Amino acid sequence: MPIDSLAIEERLNDVLFFIGVNFWYLFLLAALLFFLLTIKSFKDKIAKELELDKLNKWLSYLAKLERLGEIEDHLLNFKNYVEAQGAALYLRRGETYILQAQNLPDDGNVTVRLHTRQIEEGQKRVGAFHYFYLPSASRASLYLLVAKRPIEIESYKGFVEVALAYYEKSQSASEEHTISTVSNASKEVLSKMMKIHYTSDMFLKFMVSLLLKSLNAQGIILKNKNMPNKAIYFKHPERSDLQKRFFIRNTPYILELYRDTPLSREEMVEVGSFLDLAGSYFENSSENSRMIQNYLKFLRFSVKAIELQSPYFKDHSKKVEIVATQVAKTLFLSDQEIKQISIGAFLHDIGMIGKIEHFIDSQEIDQEELQLIRYHPIVGAVLVEPISHVYPLLAPIIKYHHERYDGGGYPFGLKGKDIPLEAQIVALAEYYIGAISPRAYRDPMSPEEAQKLILSQKDQLVDGGIIEAFMESLDGIGKKLRLLEEGVAHD
Repeated sequence: MPIDSLAIEERLNDVLFFIGVNFWYLFLLAALLFFLLTIKSFKDKIAKELELDKLNKWLSYLAKLERLGEIEDHLLNFKNYVEAQGAALYLRRGETYILQAQNLPDDGNVTVRLHTRQIEEGQKRVGAFHYFYLPSASRASLYLLVAKRPIEIESYKGFVEVALAYYEKSQSASEEHTISTVSNASKEVLSKMMKIHYTSDMFLKFMVSLLLKSLNAQGIILKNKNMPNKAIYFKHPERSDLQKRFFIRNTPYILELYRDTPLSREEMVEVGSFLDLAGSYFENSSENSRMIQNYLKFLRFSVKAIELQSPYFKDHSKKVEIVATQVAKTLFLSDQEIKQISIGAFLHDIGMIGKIEHFIDSQEIDQEELQLIRYHPIVGAVLVEPISHVYPLLAPIIKYHHERYDGGGYPFGLKGKDIPLEAQIVALAEYYIGAISPRAYRDPMSPEEAQKLILSQKDQLVDGGIIEAFMESLDGIGKKLRLLEEGVAHD
């Protein structure tokens, strides 16, 4: 039977008319749904563009920052853009990430150290918080986000990697930088102080004064072979006998030592060795490892001589060295960094040679004496400068060990990350040892009192991460300090 196309068409029209009359609201709903989806898509697109615009502005502002502390604060504020509750920054040392800065809620918590294997999964949940680990492309730094809800973290990884790359570059520059304003301001002061304190004659007088005190000698006469009629007297020997005549190597000087009692063989060997070391100061030859070590020995001897001037400073430098070394190890610094921090901690007060040692225990000092005290870090930095090519961290450690993280220190009033990490470690170590040691004008604190005081000064005395490392090191510090008090040798 042939198909009647006209009849089919009429039938379809009837059906469509029936649907249109009876189900018109379905078409309206479909049109409304399409409209709403279009609006949502448009809003999502606008929101995404606004978010990208804000993130681009955030990155642009980051690129304008130069001070490391400001860069870290800006990076931590990234949490606000992803509606997280907290953030933290880490730098990698070996297989461990070390906390550098944090901005966390009161009920949030992060560790000072993270092993690389702990971040392999990228995220984890602990209690009410989600932890998202975002390493940089080089894996040299890590950004940690802490949030109370899941975050689509993949869409932000590119921004974080760019920001961390800038942070790593800034961190590297900060470690190597020399603050030009500080350098310019101190150059003239250093020059004047060197002229006053460290001519050859002054060096010799200092050297001889050490021998007078350490050997309990009645007098010393310093003669010059090139000027036989001229001699320098250090306490006139009067009726005491000449015990020994020493020739100072590499110099034209002869030292005559007068004492009521003869020198023992051990004392003669010690004095001879010391004068040989002092003679190397005058030696005009290329530097080599032996000379470097001799100079270090001389500086250490000088520190011990300074400490002999006060019963309250016995083993002070060694104790500071113990604390600083333990903290540096807890922070997983490199072996070379730990070694230089150890040396710098022992020599931190080498700049007190000269006039300062005479009023070190005084309760009342005048303005001139106060200025000498405030300049002693600069003097100490100058004294270690001859070996700075071998131990580049020594001068910064000594120069900045009295600076405070909140800017209230001296001699330059540096603040925050402008103070080298190594100097902050030594500053904390000296603060702790000073607090638990007696002084002529006050009793010592108990270790527990001193630790509580230090905890109350996070990001004021030094960086909070260093204080946390110090608290973790207390067992090892206590043990080694007790061994030192007992006279037991240790590394």
